Amino acid sequence: MHPRESLRTVGHDLAAELRRNRPKDHLSASGEVQTWHRTSGRLAEGRVSDISVQWGQATAARYVTRDTFLHRSVSGFDPAVARLAVEGGSTAPGATGTAGASLHTPGPGRSPAWTEPGTALTALRELEQAARDYDPTVAQVVIDFELAEQDLCLVDAQGLVHDETRLLSYLTVRVIARKGGRVATGFYTPGVSGPLSGIDMRAAGAEVARRAVTGLSARPAPVGRLPVVVAGGRGMVLLHEACCHPLEGDEVLRGSVYAGQMGRTIASPLVTLRDDPTVPGAVGSYVYDDEGVRATPTTLIENGVLTGWLTDQESAARLGLASSGNGRCTTALQPPQPRMTNTCLAAGTSTVDEIIASTEYGIYAEHVGGGEVIESTGEFTFRVTNGHLIENGRVTDPIEETTITGTGTQVLRDIDAIADDSTVGAAKCGKFGQWVTVGVVGPTLRVGSLLVGGTSR
Repeated sequence: MHPRESLRTVGHDLAAELRRNRPKDHLSASGEVQTWHRTSGRLAEGRVSDISVQWGQATAARYVTRDTFLHRSVSGFDPAVARLAVEGGSTAPGATGTAGASLHTPGPGRSPAWTEPGTALTALRELEQAARDYDPTVAQVVIDFELAEQDLCLVDAQGLVHDETRLLSYLTVRVIARKGGRVATGFYTPGVSGPLSGIDMRAAGAEVARRAVTGLSARPAPVGRLPVVVAGGRGMVLLHEACCHPLEGDEVLRGSVYAGQMGRTIASPLVTLRDDPTVPGAVGSYVYDDEGVRATPTTLIENGVLTGWLTDQESAARLGLASSGNGRCTTALQPPQPRMTNTCLAAGTSTVDEIIASTEYGIYAEHVGGGEVIESTGEFTFRVTNGHLIENGRVTDPIEETTITGTGTQVLRDIDAIADDSTVGAAKCGKFGQWVTVGVVGPTLRVGSLLVGGTSR
């Protein structure tokens, strides 16, 4: 039997089991049958290392009741998981478990050809060579890669069956440049919801090398409260992490800073922010979420006014809403949570040149990296790994790695300029131990004031 037909057969059986075993007080019931292949590793000095190939099957059932939710998952294909969710699943909120022996135990599956390290190596070496060709000061190129394919069958107790295949190619590229006694690093994270052929390897290699080579002439970063111009694409991580996590339904229920603010002005009137799982090629895109809800864009903020939350079926039920289709999990072995997909800031009317020209003194952040965020409040500290000074309305010298600190509420209100450009970027997001890829889509913007903690001496 074809693997897709196997999924559908188990999916129909799972839907029947969901219907047969649903609790009387249930508000929703959903199930998922899934197979996945994931290959990850590192290319450095022309050699692939740290290869990990994962293959798995899982079946999961989930009921939302008036008081809690019941989630149960097993490795392999086993529709009886719907009964185990009720009879053997914990009723503690957030509980999940592994139950019994599956009907079919996963075996050593064959990875799709495009995810094989040997197939990927040609493309990755093209990126590496493009970076080295950029400038003789490029001393090292390190590429961490993740290539994945998921086949899913999503069902509910009414017998609805949705099939979907999700592809992912995600790279974390680091280039080190050396000249004399100076060392600088460039970072870039290209990604697509498709095979590696969807990434322009030569362009990616040249871009990350440019960032590293530019950093060789970096000067110490300033310290103090300054305007910060954030590049589009990856720079939208600032809004994703600091501003949007408190808009996820479970955080709202826990009393996030935006709880009770629906319909109120929480941002600059320039800001229209959407979560959109339908962006073509973006790493957070899908057709249905992991509870079988059709993916649709959700407007979170419109012209500065809070207009929406991001919900899965449970948080939506608690908030008295329909699910926004944002129930996501790493695999079916974990319970879905309300998660962002592709964070999209609407383009403005200014040009990038106009925003820079109207900034007397500040910094320009090309790459906003990892840091610390308190999800409920949006308080954050992020790293700016490829930044420049803005002096007298011009981008001048590169600066050494620095940090920007503030709160999401402050950032939203202090955005005073948004450009008319827009770029699609990629990032990874962790929540309660589950990591998913997220798109970050948007134009260059300026935050009027953030605390820049640099290396000034």
